[in-house]
Amino acid sequence: MKKNILSIVSLLLLLTQALAAQDKHLTDTTRQLDEIQIVGSRSANRTRLNSPVPVDIIDIKSLQEAAPQTSITQLLQYISPSFHSVNGSNAGDAGSALSLAQLKGLGVDQLLVLVNGKRRHKSANVNWGGLGNGATGYDLNSIPTGAIERIEILRDGAAAQYGSDAIAGVINIVLKKQASNVLVSSTGSVRRRGDGATTRSNINYGVKIGNRGGFLNATAEFASQAIALPPGRDDAGLYNGPIYGGGANTRGYDNIYTKDIDNAILKSRGIDRHYFDQRGSGSNKAKDALLFFNTVIPISDNAEVYAFGGISHRNSQFTAVYRLPGWTERNNTTLYPDGFLPAMDNSITDKSIAIGLKTRTHNWNIDLSNVYGKNDFGNVISNTLNASMGVKSPTTFDAGKYNASQNTASLDISRYFTTVLQGLNVAVGGQYRTETYQIIAGEEASYSKADLRPVYDVDTSVNGVPYLTDGGLIALNGLSPGSQIHAGFRPSNEVNVSRAIVAGYIDLELNITRQWLISGALRAENFSDFGNVTTGKIATRYSFAPWLSIRGSANSGFRAPDLAQFYYTETSTSFQQGRAIDQVTASNKNAATRALGIPSLTPERSTGYTAGITSQPIPDIELSIDGYAIDIKNRVGNTGNFSATDTNLPADVRTLLLQTGTTQAKFFYNAFSTRTRGIEFTGSYKIALQRNSLQLLAGGNFVKNEVTAVNTPKGLEQYKYVIFSEAEKARVTTNIPQSKITLQAILNTPRFTFLLRTLYFGSVTTATAQNANFPRPDYYFQELKPIWVTDISAGYRLNKAVQITVGINNVFDVLGDYTATAISGLRNPSIVGLQNGSAGIQPFARLYAKF
Repeated sequence: MKKNILSIVSLLLLLTQALAAQDKHLTDTTRQLDEIQIVGSRSANRTRLNSPVPVDIIDIKSLQEAAPQTSITQLLQYISPSFHSVNGSNAGDAGSALSLAQLKGLGVDQLLVLVNGKRRHKSANVNWGGLGNGATGYDLNSIPTGAIERIEILRDGAAAQYGSDAIAGVINIVLKKQASNVLVSSTGSVRRRGDGATTRSNINYGVKIGNRGGFLNATAEFASQAIALPPGRDDAGLYNGPIYGGGANTRGYDNIYTKDIDNAILKSRGIDRHYFDQRGSGSNKAKDALLFFNTVIPISDNAEVYAFGGISHRNSQFTAVYRLPGWTERNNTTLYPDGFLPAMDNSITDKSIAIGLKTRTHNWNIDLSNVYGKNDFGNVISNTLNASMGVKSPTTFDAGKYNASQNTASLDISRYFTTVLQGLNVAVGGQYRTETYQIIAGEEASYSKADLRPVYDVDTSVNGVPYLTDGGLIALNGLSPGSQIHAGFRPSNEVNVSRAIVAGYIDLELNITRQWLISGALRAENFSDFGNVTTGKIATRYSFAPWLSIRGSANSGFRAPDLAQFYYTETSTSFQQGRAIDQVTASNKNAATRALGIPSLTPERSTGYTAGITSQPIPDIELSIDGYAIDIKNRVGNTGNFSATDTNLPADVRTLLLQTGTTQAKFFYNAFSTRTRGIEFTGSYKIALQRNSLQLLAGGNFVKNEVTAVNTPKGLEQYKYVIFSEAEKARVTTNIPQSKITLQAILNTPRFTFLLRTLYFGSVTTATAQNANFPRPDYYFQELKPIWVTDISAGYRLNKAVQITVGINNVFDVLGDYTATAISGLRNPSIVGLQNGSAGIQPFARLYAKF
């Protein structure tokens, strides 16, 4: 297959040489090497309005000056209709350190991220719970906001142009090129009760290199997030059950152990029930330090060297459910007389570097590049214990590390032929990419079940001589194993794997007439671990007049399962019906996975279609409306939980559960297929008002995701509702708003800038298991009502260099619904926060300076 790809590219180069013979007498000196290239097209002539597919271009500068939000994901959440991200992704454990992104309600791993048009590497983390359950995604917030010039969002499938993952669309982050100023910004905000203070400060500096347009632009950024309380009422999430009595957190009060007993103990210790409060979800205590650069160095009139990249480091602390003193299975009162709030301290380092050469020869544009990126996750579990070790347990554990890297070498060649009809752009290229994934074990105490002892059976030989045989293991005290909140990686979990991908593509855009554009792309790829993939795309646009154009596209796409989904194994604690359950996630390569009958992962396949209208009735108004349809087959997800009490499970699965001290196991599997149907509109209007200007923006996305098929492995038909649970079905269909509307106005005067913005987040429905009934558990479905969230801000320019801005995010303190009492357990209901992850009203202040 690799030879075939190289042959295709060679043939395409010969064909384009023939076209060049028709055009060799023409020389176009109007385009520069660094001219803007819109994502979704390899033609330098393409703009947002004349593109055959929908593309949003978001100017970050105005948002950085006026909007309350400061991180990339939150800036996009409040401006892009099809984009969705909430702080912490509603996930637990290490996933809470990330704010993953979605487009059109599809998976966090079904979009592709580029930086300056080059493929970005993913996070090493596999997320549990929340929007990215069982998936890896992109950590957009590892790029400093202050380094970004604009963000382009291609709202169309583009696997034929860019490769794996580009099913829902592509996000291209374009870095700053300014080379004449020092830009400084510092923002601080706080929540209603004075908790959850956040800061983000950055400095951007640019200098010219030579006199041919070269530059060096660098950004340093620092951000912090303080401890946050649960949003909403002061008693939200307050614990109401037994505290010091046996079985705390697992049962209510009775006639023997009454609430009066706990109240007397609390009074004697000088604390109250708020002592056992948990922290607000989606807002980990964190510190971020980021450094990025972007540079271009011309080496001749027709050639330049470019480079960009950076490093970021984040310390993020997630805290879980409070381990109450009377929770005998999970606490030791000698070590923690009042129980403990276990914490996971994640140390995340992200590194990337891109180096390339652009040149032009005989009207051919040539871009040779190499991009490397690596993401490291370290896990330290603190303020915790390994209950099975008793009083000998440490209280801080090194739970191990994991990392993922990607190296992409690319050759891209393009040329615009002016003599072919009304213009033909030809682009061909090849790519060689390697990906790695590694897990490093933690210390033994972080994963051991210290009460396990070997059991021996007595047997006799044919001659009547007795001897011992291995009878397996038995747990003596039944106490929870490993470090509480997240058990460490075992030596048997360690992996160090890699794969290689080679690809070739052709991308053509032909202006048949001045009004009619047609484009097509074809891409062939070979993955060393599962073989060949070929994808294609066609798109067209016809302009009847400046005020009316139609456009449409059709594409096939795919997503290769990430190495982490093949090889990741972990043990953690989840809470079901208010009770703690230790569960293991087995890798797709584990013997237990095969014994159960779950096959090796295969690529997800998709087909997508868009059709829309664009209009510019007058120069300052832009309107677009696009419908889209996406069908995805064999999506990778996590199964539900197989129980250790199930005697029908294969021996390998029961052994896995016993060795890890867990009671449930889940697996990666191509479990389901989906259908997505939606419509999105955008509009903008710029109004000049003498010395002032008013910019109005509006957008909306209305989408419906449905599950069309569930793949049940042969022999596991009775486990259909375990393979694909109601909770997982809700996650991929109704856990994010199916409708979102954005309305924004920014008024600029010589001295003032005012922002008024409101967003509508549609209803969502959650599914929570009420029991573990087999073969089909009962679920509680809760519908959360729609919400409107409104932001305001006012900025004042002290002089030409300095501006101060104050404002409020969520000025009306809209929080959304609380959890239903039926699923709140022994704690008061708390804010769900699925729609926008809002922490309620948050005033902010910002200083912006330009020197």
